[in-house]
Amino acid sequence: MRDFRRLWTADMISLLGDWSGRLALTVLVLERTGSPGWAASVTAVSLAGFVGIGQLLATLGDRFGRVSVMIAADIARAALFLAMLVHMPVGAMLLLAFLAGLATPPFEAARSAALVDIVPEHRYGDALALSGVSIQGSVVAGNALGGGLLVLVGARGALTVNALSFLVSAVLIYQLRHTPASSPAGEHRSVAGSLRAGAGNLFGDRMVRRAILLISVTGALGTVAEALVVPYASEMGLSRGLVGVLAASVAVGTIAGTLLIARSSDHHALLRSAGLCTVLASGAALPLFWFEVRGLGVFAGFAIAGGIFAVSIPTNIVIGTRLLRETRASAMGIAVGVLMGSQALGAAVGGVAASVFSPSRAIAGALVLAATYGAWSVVTTPVEAKHLAGRRRVIGEPTRSEPDVVIDLDEQVQVLDLDARGSRKRPPKRTSASVS
Repeated sequence: MRDFRRLWTADMISLLGDWSGRLALTVLVLERTGSPGWAASVTAVSLAGFVGIGQLLATLGDRFGRVSVMIAADIARAALFLAMLVHMPVGAMLLLAFLAGLATPPFEAARSAALVDIVPEHRYGDALALSGVSIQGSVVAGNALGGGLLVLVGARGALTVNALSFLVSAVLIYQLRHTPASSPAGEHRSVAGSLRAGAGNLFGDRMVRRAILLISVTGALGTVAEALVVPYASEMGLSRGLVGVLAASVAVGTIAGTLLIARSSDHHALLRSAGLCTVLASGAALPLFWFEVRGLGVFAGFAIAGGIFAVSIPTNIVIGTRLLRETRASAMGIAVGVLMGSQALGAAVGGVAASVFSPSRAIAGALVLAATYGAWSVVTTPVEAKHLAGRRRVIGEPTRSEPDVVIDLDEQVQVLDLDARGSRKRPPKRTSASVS
């Protein structure tokens, strides 16, 4: 697992820098413009690259070596954040943030594919769980680090640290050049062919479609609070040193929700628990924002609202275990593009609403919509048809000797296999395992 540790460390270092850098850029924009809408646009432009051209770039994870793609993306992001140190108009800074965001889809798609390449099949569940928790931990640490850097070295110093973090990540990933992750995928497709195969893999299954809808809608509405952290802190009269702590509260809530959310080997139950999580988190946080509770209530509101993002655990299990490996990078690139695009839209609309009304009212409105959608999702959770769940391999499909995905749930190993259309087959008899 040494190679996994290198990949994990590189990802964590770049994420820590990225979150602290985004916070610093938001502060710079707010100071220059005084507008909550412009401040929220930092999150919007950072995520907008996942839509459209982001999907095209994500296919590089299937067409070229994963290591080369990740290194190129890291170097590009480092150069763009260093360029932000030059004094320029706010619009130019946002353009650079958008271009830096374009390098993230190919990096994430390549990283997801590389994870499968370098982690043994029976440890894939462990690696996936550790990565998920670590990402949220990096959000907490990154925002806290960003708040500290704002006080110690200022916003431009925080941007410099972010650029250097990408260079350190590239050095670590370079050490994976002798692993299977450095080789291109076995089957070479055109960009259009990769997108078609990935989309067919992703949207040909109604359970996966519902999972994507859940994570996208809740992600968009939950991002409103995340994008308005700085303006809300200003509205509540918090000092600059507490901005990072407030931003980190969102990830703290997400981690808590991740630990508490129900788990099951049944995909219907997983999707239902995601809907319930949305209802409970948004409903509990709503009064704190609507009545503009101050003091510790400010931090509690963001922490509880952050629990909405815990829906990523059950929805990602559904998505990941039902995707064919051959087109997984392209399919994940499309899925992440849909998710990030929805979050960018949520941040942009939330910024406009905050400018028209106030940050507290904009966040409260988003939580009302989230609770309403979560309740609808629970009531309409799809049930997988028995004839689809038990269907045998399609005639003419190549036989595979190994399972597509191994994932640990409730201390058991469930081996799932998928047919050419992405539908779930009946799993073989489960055996006890000590994988945690």
